[in-house]
Amino acid sequence: MRTTATFAKRRTAPLLTGVATATAAALVAVVVPAAAAGRTGGHTGADHAGHTAGTVATGNGTTRPGSGSPGTTLVASLRGADEVPVAGGPAVGDKDGAALEFVRIEGDTVSVAVTWRGTGRPTMLHIHQGPKGVNGGVVIDFGKLLDNGVKGYTVVGSVKVGDTALLTRLKTDPGVFYANLHTAAFPGGAVRGRLHNVTTAFDFRHALDNLQASVVTGRQIYECKRTTGGGYAFAQRDVAALLGGGILHSFVKPGSGTPRWVAPDRSAVTGAVVSRTPNGDTNIPELDLLATPSGKRHGLLADTAEVLRLNTAGGIAPAGSCTPGTIVGVPYRADYVFVQH
Repeated sequence: MRTTATFAKRRTAPLLTGVATATAAALVAVVVPAAAAGRTGGHTGADHAGHTAGTVATGNGTTRPGSGSPGTTLVASLRGADEVPVAGGPAVGDKDGAALEFVRIEGDTVSVAVTWRGTGRPTMLHIHQGPKGVNGGVVIDFGKLLDNGVKGYTVVGSVKVGDTALLTRLKTDPGVFYANLHTAAFPGGAVRGRLHNVTTAFDFRHALDNLQASVVTGRQIYECKRTTGGGYAFAQRDVAALLGGGILHSFVKPGSGTPRWVAPDRSAVTGAVVSRTPNGDTNIPELDLLATPSGKRHGLLADTAEVLRLNTAGGIAPAGSCTPGTIVGVPYRADYVFVQH
């Protein structure tokens, strides 16, 4: 049995995925496909090396993804560096690859929209359960969507999942799950990313209109200032980063605490932090920010309603005492997802 999953085309929107290891930012035009068909199926037999066996949720077929009805939307920014190798296992971690994946849960229907660059055509597409740095078992398998649902560098579709406890955990604690895309060259996993809640409501049929842009070069800027308890410590003064597609990232003004992103077409947004997610002692936290337009009314960032800073690495303020007025820049890496309304 085969049914159809349709994603309506709203506009042609660039997907910016300048990977931190790349020598230059990449700007790739992606058109959301008008339709993609597929079927779901089970993940049978022994799981691939590097992932422990898990309870796999599979469905009876695909359905049309919902548009504006109540549901939970998740996002993952996938990169090769997040793959976890296993000694003697298959190849993992495509250093040139990146992907952006949105997942929507409405009742027992789980919809997915994925676009990728710098890596091969997917051979497997899963959601696994496992914290960062740990391989976990497959819990949802989108593999059958790959049979005939791939359009260019995208795949879209939906599956039915009967495990209500699993779906509840996905909605309430998405950070313990990760998306994984496999290719023939990297059968153990080409790119991987932790799932995060998207707080802005948007029509999921336009999921692939959203943008992903990675830091090409970036520093978190700190200034040595007096603390409330006495003494001196480094506090954030600014950020200076170039993202894929030529997007510039800084504070509105030094010391303001208000981040801003400006595209080459002069469309821009500022952000207000909604939530922070720790990402290890040596990395700045991941952020979810409410976005407010601050530049031209039309352009790359003009319709941005939410910004997520994901896959952070580095950028932590220097510890210990310091000389008042000293300013330092600490290199960092991150992926930014600009959610369009």
